[in-house]
Amino acid sequence: MNATTTFNPALALYAKGVVAATFVLIFIGGLVTSHNAGMAVPDWPLSFGTLNPEGWWGDLPVRLEHGHRLFAAGLGLLTTILCAWVWRNGWPLLIALVAAAGLTPVAKLAGLPAAVIMHVGIWSFAGVFAIALLWMAGSRAPATSRAVRWVVFAAFLGVCLQATFGGLRVTLETANNLRAALILRIVHGCVAQAELCLLVAVAALLSRSWIKGAWKLPGVRLSAVRFLAWLTVLAIYGQLILGATLRHLGAGLAIPTFPEADPHGGFLPDEHNLFVDLHFSHSRVGALGLTLLILTLVGVVLRRARGERRLTGPATGLLGLLFVQLSLGMAVILHLKPITLTTFHVVNGAAVLALSLLLALRASRFTAGAGEVRA
Repeated sequence: MNATTTFNPALALYAKGVVAATFVLIFIGGLVTSHNAGMAVPDWPLSFGTLNPEGWWGDLPVRLEHGHRLFAAGLGLLTTILCAWVWRNGWPLLIALVAAAGLTPVAKLAGLPAAVIMHVGIWSFAGVFAIALLWMAGSRAPATSRAVRWVVFAAFLGVCLQATFGGLRVTLETANNLRAALILRIVHGCVAQAELCLLVAVAALLSRSWIKGAWKLPGVRLSAVRFLAWLTVLAIYGQLILGATLRHLGAGLAIPTFPEADPHGGFLPDEHNLFVDLHFSHSRVGALGLTLLILTLVGVVLRRARGERRLTGPATGLLGLLFVQLSLGMAVILHLKPITLTTFHVVNGAAVLALSLLLALRASRFTAGAGEVRA
């Protein structure tokens, strides 16, 4: 990595800013779901047939949904700029803007509906940018590694995919295809977490410590740390999938008590259906299993990498976020899903995932060739 990546402080800071913006978008999206405002604007890609409907700020559900769309569009542009910057080529961005600016009036002159014209503008920009970026990839000597270039390109594709899922959810539900719309609501929430992971990986790969740091722990075996770290990432993502499914099915209070799982004080539910079993899997089985896994991971990191702050820092941070997440989860149940606590539970879950991924990436950065003695 050091031989092919040049540290750029401005680019590294910008990548971290895009990650921060992603957390803001997850928070806004969480508010949309908590307020049940996802269909407050029943058309897409326009909002009530316009780019910016009059009076949208004065209506809370419309403000949340339309604001979510505006912020998502902004994050999409930020991610596109990040992609062009990492690939060290701004020409695809300029070409895409010119293409979209040229094709949109043509679509309007052809008498196409306003929504179709908007689609022409959005997807001509995205498609031309991707094609031009790949076509011109060999025109300049890369300043970043192949890995980070393809990860950031995947993040760009992820933004496009996320917009598609979100838009299709709206149009399908408007068309009364409720089952497909529900599936896309869940997928939309899960893809948001995957997109966050891609952007966190980009920021990590562009950081000063990753590029310039000495990644050596002579005599230290990190194979167990790597295994547990990546297992934790997968487990957290699985728990978030359960949470997203639970949330979008409206089953967040299928078990309205804690720690008891039934009204008679038992710790196992006395009745079983999809909602109850899903809730029990997430709030009891998943939470307990993930807690034990994270505690094990942190213990192994602190024992085997004592003094290596690039590993112990994320590990102890993960422990703190786990405590916050468990506290929020219990409070959400005990206080019957208050909107603010529920939304912060979603955002903190994303933070747990992001930090676990950072720890896994850093653990994988240490290699046998960098001084590790493998088991």
